Amino acid sequence: MACGDAVSPVSEETTDPLPAVMAEVGVVLGSVDLSLTIFEVQDPTQTRTVGLAPAGSPVTLAVRGELAAVPLGFVPALAVVDLKEGVVLRTVGLPAGSGATGVAFLNDSIVLAANSDLNSVTPVNVLAGTRGSDIAVGRYPQAVVVEGGRAFVVNAELDAFTPDGPATVSVIDIESLAVTSTIQLSGENAAAGGVGSDGRLYIVHSGTFLSENGSLSVVNLTSLTEVEHHPGFGDFPGSLALGPSARAFVGAFSYGVAVWDTSLGAFIREPAQALKPGGVGASGIAFDEAGRLYTLTADCVNPSTANRLDGSFEIDITIPVGICPFATAFTTIEVED
Repeated sequence: MACGDAVSPVSEETTDPLPAVMAEVGVVLGSVDLSLTIFEVQDPTQTRTVGLAPAGSPVTLAVRGELAAVPLGFVPALAVVDLKEGVVLRTVGLPAGSGATGVAFLNDSIVLAANSDLNSVTPVNVLAGTRGSDIAVGRYPQAVVVEGGRAFVVNAELDAFTPDGPATVSVIDIESLAVTSTIQLSGENAAAGGVGSDGRLYIVHSGTFLSENGSLSVVNLTSLTEVEHHPGFGDFPGSLALGPSARAFVGAFSYGVAVWDTSLGAFIREPAQALKPGGVGASGIAFDEAGRLYTLTADCVNPSTANRLDGSFEIDITIPVGICPFATAFTTIEVED
């Protein structure tokens, strides 16, 4: 090679896989048509629908990574959905007469499913499709909240679907799957719960239908005691969303979304002045990763909508979903580039 000749760079082919493209998705459960609607948060026009089962009455779901777990209500089973592929991976049987309602992931493979009609919860391995021994809790468990190595099972304490005294919370150690304590609450018919930005557990009580006795409990997770109980949440609230700020958003079919200041212990919007996206009540509410609020339009006859609200709580985007949307949640999955 003569001096001054250009040297061509050596071309090396690489076999390293391209980095995965991740995207946040919203998942909406349609209770009447037994469907999940999956939409991309950055482009909500991109939606997919997954049929869950030929029969059932699902009203809750849990998501983690690329999986969703959906208890099927009067069908004693749990549907496990691959959100990336948009298919039901498997359906895991629960105890006969379960009344499956309420579910939460303990880790990447195990969920706790609430057997409302049996006063128990069942650990289910969603990857292996197996279930463990049932764990006795309070009467009529309706929701499960996981925080700090513990699962908080929200018990409505119903008898024949009617409140029979104040609600309770069964505390389960995730490692041993043993009930370690029971928290006494003041409200009746506890329906939903979540941990706020202040590290406290908030629980919405539906009360008795048409009795206007919905309420909100606040639980200190160190002392495991109810430290506040606030009435005034109207007729039969059933959903709760706790965002990045000191606010609790409480949804109800009857009035929409009430807003509570968790730091002041006072209403920002009481039920009489509730948010009513689309002019109707809300059957489910949740926040995405960016802190935007989504509400579900309460329509159990026709295909309905999920509504993304802007900073003024006006509808920014509507997303078509299934019939009678009851719950929504957000997670991040791998998508095609």
